Amino acid sequence: MIAKHHRNYGFTLIEVLVVVLVISILMGVVVNSLGGVDREQKFRGYAERLALRIEIGRDKALLANREWGVYLNEDGVKFAEFDEINRQWVIRSEKPFSSERYDAQVRFTIETEDLGRVLDELEDDQSATPDIVLFSSGETTPFEISVEPSLFESAAWQLHSDGFTRTQLSRDET
Repeated sequence: MIAKHHRNYGFTLIEVLVVVLVISILMGVVVNSLGGVDREQKFRGYAERLALRIEIGRDKALLANREWGVYLNEDGVKFAEFDEINRQWVIRSEKPFSSERYDAQVRFTIETEDLGRVLDELEDDQSATPDIVLFSSGETTPFEISVEPSLFESAAWQLHSDGFTRTQLSRDET
């Protein structure tokens, strides 16, 4: 008599389930880590757009020969044009100057040089003075803006200008 040996090829159900479990755990780790990258990219994009919008406002002020202003607060960033006839700042709502609110909310910290007498000549109501003034000469209020998200930990982006140069974007990675 000849003995027949049956050789089993393939995987058992337990082996397949273990492989599926390991793959699903690895995919969960990768997806969760990519969520942080996506947040960082959105945050960087917001800071880059803010710098670009300030420069567009600066160009508008120069071309129209009128002063423009930038307001920064918890509601977002607003741009305004100075109405010389009524002596007040008028909020601009057309794109790209419409108020843009970042999804995850940001905190702004701004440092500017005191404009003092220059703004006194422009308007009577000092409470409405913008945080940054974009002058019709092409200059701006020298400023440094720190933008950081309030809902997650991340290094802040800094936007700065000495008043003559274009708005620069940098980040302190420490």
